[in-house]
Amino acid sequence: MARHWSRHCLASFSKPIVINEFVFKPLNLPQHLAMLQSWFNQDYARFWGMQGMSLEALAQALAPSEHKVALIGEWQAKPLFMVELYDPAQDEVGEHYTVERLDCGMHLILAPLEGKPVHGLSGQVMQAIAELILEKLAFKRMVVEPDQQNHKIHRLNSQIGIRYQKAIQLRSKAAFLGFCSAQSRQLAQKTSAPCMPRTATQATQTTHATQHPMQPQLTLSFCR
Repeated sequence: MARHWSRHCLASFSKPIVINEFVFKPLNLPQHLAMLQSWFNQDYARFWGMQGMSLEALAQALAPSEHKVALIGEWQAKPLFMVELYDPAQDEVGEHYTVERLDCGMHLILAPLEGKPVHGLSGQVMQAIAELILEKLAFKRMVVEPDQQNHKIHRLNSQIGIRYQKAIQLRSKAAFLGFCSAQSRQLAQKTSAPCMPRTATQATQTTHATQHPMQPQLTLSFCR
């Protein structure tokens, strides 16, 4: 599985990929590491669990492998976000569901806000990432496992068509397991006024039901 995932994903990044106004480039650790350390030390980045990490430890955590790759997303010629794509079969999340051959896990962190918020920017980033994974890379499903307390990302996830299947307990957090497909993206564009699971108990009781978080107030956010 890991070798197939690597061939399917990593070969696509020999040159930058442009989606709308965003440019996706492979993470350059020597160039980007100090910048990312400052991002992870922001209070909003606590869900990543990387606050206070040394540069060496952070470099090890973000190093590419045959089953994960990190990308920098640029907007207006500046780094705006980092997205990590990974093979769920080689990750803890894969212990909580039956991984399919063309699943792709996703983690996202955005840069600290500078100046006035740009309305809708976080949603545009999420849409671009979904397009990257499901269209450009031709994966069948995008897999996420956001912290249950990360309410901002639940709203953004719903907007692009991520549907929560159940609550899960990972070693580092209580999370929701969610999936996004081409079909759920299309459906999200036609529906409105969704409602998100409020508690782990409630989500577990509706394991196979479609989960619809509330529509977002779109400002800079992040997920893991």
